[in-house]
Amino acid sequence: MTVVYVRYFGKLRELLGVRNEEYAVDEGTTLMDLLENRIPQRHPEVSEAWAETLFRTVKGEVAQNKNGVPVLGNYLVTLNGKSASLGEILKEGDEVAVMPPFGGG
Repeated sequence: MTVVYVRYFGKLRELLGVRNEEYAVDEGTTLMDLLENRIPQRHPEVSEAWAETLFRTVKGEVAQNKNGVPVLGNYLVTLNGKSASLGEILKEGDEVAVMPPFGGG
């Protein structure tokens, strides 16, 4: 098992009711699997709202690109402080941050 840490910000933090969590995942688990399956499984009462908030949806279905990968909405997902592909394989001690869009002016 591989242990990874997830930090939530903005609306997702409010939705889940937690700031951060620890997940024990199988070796070879991708960032996409964590976001699309593992987190919603831990929070089934808000899994639909999670998908609608994090991903782009069309008529209630998560939109996918031509490769079948879910399309993120305006949220930024980082892995160890850097932008990452959803296909990245998670490693022991990785830190995932899920942040809302933010602007400045």
